[in-house]
Amino acid sequence: MRILTFILGSILACYCAAGILARSLWQNNQSANRVLCRFLLCANEPLVEQARQQMASVEGEAAQKAVATLKLVLDRDPQNPYRWADLGEAFLEAGQDENARYCFDQVAALAPDSADLLLRSANFHLQVGETTKALPISAHILTLTPDYDALIFSEYTRFVEHVEDVLRYGLPEDRRAVESWLRYLIQDGRLEDAQSTWQWLARRGYADDALAGEYVEFLIRQSHPDWAASAWVRYLGTHSGDYRKSSYLFNGGFESEPAPSPFDWNLARPQGVEVARDCTTAGSGKCALRIEFAGTQNLDFAAASQVTFVTPGVYRFHALIRTEGLTTDQGIRFRISDAEAQARLDVIIGQSTGSMLWSPVEYDLVVPQATRLLQVQVIRQPSLRFDNKVAGTAWVDDLRLEPIGNRSSR
Repeated sequence: MRILTFILGSILACYCAAGILARSLWQNNQSANRVLCRFLLCANEPLVEQARQQMASVEGEAAQKAVATLKLVLDRDPQNPYRWADLGEAFLEAGQDENARYCFDQVAALAPDSADLLLRSANFHLQVGETTKALPISAHILTLTPDYDALIFSEYTRFVEHVEDVLRYGLPEDRRAVESWLRYLIQDGRLEDAQSTWQWLARRGYADDALAGEYVEFLIRQSHPDWAASAWVRYLGTHSGDYRKSSYLFNGGFESEPAPSPFDWNLARPQGVEVARDCTTAGSGKCALRIEFAGTQNLDFAAASQVTFVTPGVYRFHALIRTEGLTTDQGIRFRISDAEAQARLDVIIGQSTGSMLWSPVEYDLVVPQATRLLQVQVIRQPSLRFDNKVAGTAWVDDLRLEPIGNRSSR
């Protein structure tokens, strides 16, 4: 073992020494460097750096000088795809597109799965207006790594005129990449492109609750709550039930786990209370929402909240509530307000404390002309009493918001 270690150490020392010699004594010796390149000992770094400085120069012949330097480097190391990419970029800078195209064809042949090299190749094709060649290369990169998503998508928005081309050629059949593209558009505020992308990916089955929730929330932020509601209903398909038919609240019976969407229930989880679905009791159906207070806090919070798109008119709010040992003078209430301007509409309904069996809470409200989004909340307001730390349990179920036509509020 000691002999083997000594031999390997000697080989490594000789290899390192040869590399140092290559960089110091034989840097400009072409014959020596061709041989050394076979053993990965080329002294090319100084020449590559020289070429980069030449390309950065403002001199008229700078690009041509860089081409000449990089040709020399490539002649030493013709199987290195990085050298082909370097020369291709120099040819592009010098206005020799055909020569650059040949270089990047070699890059693709030598390194078909190297993301950073393929990125340079795709960038070349975009620079010369060949988007139909750049897009499939970029699509392949997206399957290799997520590291370049933002850079690729930025290039798409700069160079590709029609989002349909991105969808057709620039995205792989890969859920991660497709979701990443939509999220990029959402973050960048590109409404029309996001709409086209959402419809495209939804048809292919790439949509899920989380992505649908992000998309409809984006539409709401873009001041299109009507589009958001329609998109959510289409996403739900047969799972929409009576939503936006007889009731404008989704999952009002808590029969399914709330989805991460503004059009489903957002459950709070502050200290001093547990808010969760409970399928051991229900006022209607099989499940309800349980709000269990620990008796340690004087809470002021919304246990559950949901927004809904509405048109002006009269609506009836309905809920079922049950309580068990709910202390203090402030129990469970319901709040309905304009989600965009609370001054237009803000009502608080009910007050349930102590212990009681399932009981209905109903209220008719008039939605004014300017209101488009309602926020419906299950709330507990703080008590002003000395013994204000709330304990006990409440359950709510069967929340509905039903359009009832032209009737007065009560």
